[in-house]
Amino acid sequence: MKLNMSYLLLAGVCLIMSAGCGSGDGSGSEVTVKSGEDTLIAPPDSIIMVSDTISADLLTDYGIVTVDDIDATSNGRIALLDGATATVTVIEDSGELIARCGGSGSGPGEFQWPSAISISNSGSVAVSDIMAGIVRILEPDLVSYVDLAGFMMANPGVMHLNPDGGFAGMRMVFRAEDGNTVIGLQTALWPPDVSESAVIYQEDLKLFSPSDFGRSVITPYPMACDSTGVVFTADVSCEQYTLYSFMPDGTLLWSIEYPFERTAKTELEILTEEDMVERRMEQTTHQADYTADPFHYAVSSLALDPLGRLWAERPGAETTFFDIFDSETGQLLFTASTEINLDFTRLEVTRGGILGVTAGETPSLVRLRCQGRT
Repeated sequence: MKLNMSYLLLAGVCLIMSAGCGSGDGSGSEVTVKSGEDTLIAPPDSIIMVSDTISADLLTDYGIVTVDDIDATSNGRIALLDGATATVTVIEDSGELIARCGGSGSGPGEFQWPSAISISNSGSVAVSDIMAGIVRILEPDLVSYVDLAGFMMANPGVMHLNPDGGFAGMRMVFRAEDGNTVIGLQTALWPPDVSESAVIYQEDLKLFSPSDFGRSVITPYPMACDSTGVVFTADVSCEQYTLYSFMPDGTLLWSIEYPFERTAKTELEILTEEDMVERRMEQTTHQADYTADPFHYAVSSLALDPLGRLWAERPGAETTFFDIFDSETGQLLFTASTEINLDFTRLEVTRGGILGVTAGETPSLVRLRCQGRT
């Protein structure tokens, strides 16, 4: 899962609010949604388990302290983003180091607060730097790069680098409209070397309320994109489970809502979330009460696997569930979950397979597979 952890967004909303808030309606896409026949419930059809270890010690092998994002290509490259050291590391799927770059700062080649990463089959890497307000497109050697400015307080939380050098992404946006402040998620396409979006696939905006300060901290970015430019999104909701697919030009291909069983958060999860939000909001000049929703989001992330199937992450009570769909039709194929005894700080489905970073004093990078119905 990829979360918006930036207090920059909160500060930015404060600035817009100072210009005035009123009443009115937020904007969003109106589409016809089909109903799926299957109810998304436990138990799963398949179990996700570790198949092999790529790196037994990320710190020793690559100098990686934490892994804040992972992406992998279908031709054997893995990109790892270390937020603690503000570095990008690219390796072969065998574990061999290809290149490493970055460092914390505002100098040439450095990052201020990198939060999301994407790698293309050509080896180029895109990095979203929320503190600098840029998206950096790195050449495969990780030395040459182009910075796309204009993303301050509106950086993609998830993005997918296309073969032509453009990228699709989902981000939190807020703006003043007719004297009102609106906030919400936007999914868009940016052409190569351009910071202005060319296509907006989906935009779900609503009137801003003080509770949105807290919600922006924990909001997920459920979005994926295939190699042909077809984009997939999901509603960010605790109440409904709806998936969408768009052509590269923004035309809606399909949208399906599935019935599902909501998963209640534990008392510990609620307390942890409220504490995290409170600490984030203390970094801004604006304070507002925040109460965690008692239920998990229906879909917390989307991804495409090596076979082109669409994986939707659905938080469970004791484990994480993934609902796997036919990406061309939205039909449910099967459901998988991680083994209960597995503990990961990060688990990502990618075009290069399922990758996980284990918890503990010596984090390792592992490859996982589904056992059961696949």
